[in-house]
Amino acid sequence: MDREKALDIAREISELLKEKHEVFFDEILNKHFPKNKYSKKAGDIDLLISVGGDGTILKSVRRYRDTPILGVNMGTVGFLNEITPEEISYIPQILENHKIEERSMISCKINNRTVEALNDIVIRTEVATRVSQVKVEISGQEYIISGDGVIITTPTGSTAYSYSAGGPIIKSNSQEFGITPICPLYRKASPLVYPDNETVVVTALDRPCTIVTDGFPQGTMKPGDKIEIKKSLLKARFVKK
Repeated sequence: MDREKALDIAREISELLKEKHEVFFDEILNKHFPKNKYSKKAGDIDLLISVGGDGTILKSVRRYRDTPILGVNMGTVGFLNEITPEEISYIPQILENHKIEERSMISCKINNRTVEALNDIVIRTEVATRVSQVKVEISGQEYIISGDGVIITTPTGSTAYSYSAGGPIIKSNSQEFGITPICPLYRKASPLVYPDNETVVVTALDRPCTIVTDGFPQGTMKPGDKIEIKKSLLKARFVKK
């Protein structure tokens, strides 16, 4: 993605909207847009326009939680974005007349803090050259996975890392999540789809593991440590034409 082009697009969108709307820039952009109003958290704004790729969307959800997001795709794929840079002139009309699509999120507790994710929570071996074992518990069943780790994915995340690891695609409005082993040592360790009201418990068995949510490292697990993963009470909200 061309960062300078993305900044130019953001500038154009601001010019389009400032006559009828109060426009804020995220505070990390203050050096690029001096003498403007800035936001930094959910509650500062009513709607967010994300200019970038899917990674920018994930950062926006992480920072602004359930604030409705309109994505302008500047990335390679842009599954989560709604319009292209060529369509930004339609943004005023979209703001006047749009639908909101809600996406399920997933959460876990790490050191007494709750972490939310839109795509996935990944528990993977801390040492890339070593196979690790993790235990996955769900619905009274236990599964031991030997390999590089495990992905717990939402429907949104099922087309991302989980899909690359061999997991199934789950419909975006489905009430199901997925469990995908990463490079399992034994082929019998197959992906699993489960009702999203179930709680999953993952335990590191023999080696330290890293916890990653939506691509952001969150902490480590020592052998014997466990985390509970369940559906979040939050939902990501996307503006649709």
